[in-house]
Amino acid sequence: MSDPAALLEPLIAIASRHASTRDARTAVPGLSIWSAHARSKPIPGLFEPAFYLLAQGAKRLSFADREYAFGPGMCAVALVGLPFSSRVVDASTSKPYLGLAVRLDASVIAGLLIDMSDPPAKRPDTITIMQADQRVLEPLGRLLGLLDSPADIAILAPQFEREFCYRLLQGPMGSQLREMGGYGPRFWQIRKAAEWIATHADQPMHIAQLAEEIGMSVTSFHRHFKAITGHAPLAYQRYIRLLHARQQLAAGTGNVTSIAFAAGYASASQFSREYKKCFGVSPVSDLLKSA
Repeated sequence: MSDPAALLEPLIAIASRHASTRDARTAVPGLSIWSAHARSKPIPGLFEPAFYLLAQGAKRLSFADREYAFGPGMCAVALVGLPFSSRVVDASTSKPYLGLAVRLDASVIAGLLIDMSDPPAKRPDTITIMQADQRVLEPLGRLLGLLDSPADIAILAPQFEREFCYRLLQGPMGSQLREMGGYGPRFWQIRKAAEWIATHADQPMHIAQLAEEIGMSVTSFHRHFKAITGHAPLAYQRYIRLLHARQQLAAGTGNVTSIAFAAGYASASQFSREYKKCFGVSPVSDLLKSA
């Protein structure tokens, strides 16, 4: 069975039974199902290191200055957390948008690489987008199928995850996964820096100190950070700050001024300007929606 639509049918059936528009997480560790019943406006986010598959519907994703159209069977893998925006362009109550995500565990990939051949010389792209094939969809279907037999998850999920990652390593996405598994010192240096920025976004950032911490010169750090994430370090920090602030506004946990200061801004007016430039709406508008 090699017809893409036929390969997706069993995944769609299982995902439809377990999808929720409120919480994408599932009982299988690292597996998420995203669902929507209507088209959406652009929504900003952070593309975490994971495998993503669009099973049903359609979506458009933008990374820095690049935009991609996603249809059924399209999948993607990114090296590191990438700022992006996405909007669902095809979804309905009778035929909802369905997307699947599998968090990639570097330790699983590293373990597989021990028994595999040497890595290819080709330098991987920051993000790889392609049409999923049978070799990937079948093990993904087995992992997803555990949602119908929850008693098997603890025993079989690690095995199915390992098989799934092995198939990814054998295909066009293998170069990226090898980087995650340890064959790419620059990747790990930039990932460490990106993770530090994400967890300390509300604090002042000293570029020279961060570059020294990960063992790179300032010039090299700037060049590789932008090549991998699509953003300069300060722009990346600003994006993370604004994302965190938007989450707080949506939750109604404070007013615009207090949230601006908590995000690391010294000026509420500057925060409002950058917020509107990033999201297309003012922070006040988002706060009123949560009321």
